[in-house]
Amino acid sequence: MPSLIQTPRHAGALFLGLLIPVFATPALKADGYDDTYIESFYITQCSATSANAGVNLGSGQPAYGVLNDWRIGNGRADFVQPGEAAMGAMGLLYGYNRLTTAGRSNGNLDWRAKTALSGFFWSWIRNGNNRQGNAFTANISYDAAGNVTSKSGADARVTAELLNAMRKYCLLSPNGDRANYQSEEYGLAHAMADFINVSFGSWTIDRSYVVAAFHCFGNWASAVGDSGTASYYHGRANEVSGWIAGAQDKGSWHNYYDYLDGSGRGVYNGGINQTGFSPYEFNARWAGEDFAKGLTDWWERGTAYNGVALSQQNDPYAGGVHQWTPASGTDLKLYPGSALQLADAEWKVAKATGNYNNLYGAAWKHYNFAKYGSGCWVNNTSVDGYLGGFIDWVDPVSNYRPANWQRFVDTSAYFLFATEELVFSSEVNFAD
Repeated sequence: MPSLIQTPRHAGALFLGLLIPVFATPALKADGYDDTYIESFYITQCSATSANAGVNLGSGQPAYGVLNDWRIGNGRADFVQPGEAAMGAMGLLYGYNRLTTAGRSNGNLDWRAKTALSGFFWSWIRNGNNRQGNAFTANISYDAAGNVTSKSGADARVTAELLNAMRKYCLLSPNGDRANYQSEEYGLAHAMADFINVSFGSWTIDRSYVVAAFHCFGNWASAVGDSGTASYYHGRANEVSGWIAGAQDKGSWHNYYDYLDGSGRGVYNGGINQTGFSPYEFNARWAGEDFAKGLTDWWERGTAYNGVALSQQNDPYAGGVHQWTPASGTDLKLYPGSALQLADAEWKVAKATGNYNNLYGAAWKHYNFAKYGSGCWVNNTSVDGYLGGFIDWVDPVSNYRPANWQRFVDTSAYFLFATEELVFSSEVNFAD
């Protein structure tokens, strides 16, 4: 099964919200620190800890510490996708680190961020009820008391995302526990890496996460003095990166195939999606290679099935990115999250190539769509009393977006990653 849903994200849940019109473009914030503060604070409001005032769970409950995909402030975790939670946690680590380094946090955010991060990494990840053995699952459901009611099977891609997040906690934790976490959780991290090593498949996006996770774990192993394991996993990361190169479509589309079949032939799984730029976004391929240049040209100006442009060319939604362009039928929705992820990939290619074709400018175009042009950024409390987050998508034809609860914590993380790079000129390297 693919790890990236090949229809608009959370399509099964979209019927729950009534469509509402896109409101006016948000007013400019003072600077990137203000924006980073908003989204960092928002992520803490998705935490199943006391950082979210509506939560009343004991630290021993399985749900304690998880970051909900959405439903902020409802007092409990319900349906959770751990991969998105991992991204949210990494976003908070980068965002809060940026603020504290510059002296731009405050006491209110300080305790919320520290509580949310401690709960996620020390409680939720370590609670075996949230895993299948040493692996994490694609989704988990909890009851009101925080007990697991159902969960899917072990998933290598999601486990790689969580391993990546754990490594970032070793590097960026604000709780004074970096060395302690690095030592105490090395055993679990090793078991997770071993599971991934024998379980991942041939999907390009899965392999991109795996390369990042293997390099992360290799660095972790080096840090604790396990040089043999470090060498092995860095070697495996490089090997898998080479396999990803085998999925390069060097035809007129100049994209990455979704996966390789049993004979090594590239396959598109019924459409085009952001799998195409994931190897550069997640540092699984060198962003300075020639193929990266052609790929960014295609994503900027190319079309896929039915002549649909991958990136919106015209105002008022110029810079928007289609998460999914199906082989049959149409889906014209534009996603701020996908735009931010493409901005991340293009910033990295620009940095590695000396700003080929003004890719810094292209990255800013996608970033500004997400922040200003999409009408999806919630930068005031008039929507539902909660500041921050990005409503999932906008329809450029009808000018509608979903109901306000469809704000997903990983989109906030992608905003924080892109802000770290575009505003503060500091790379977010998923493979460090």
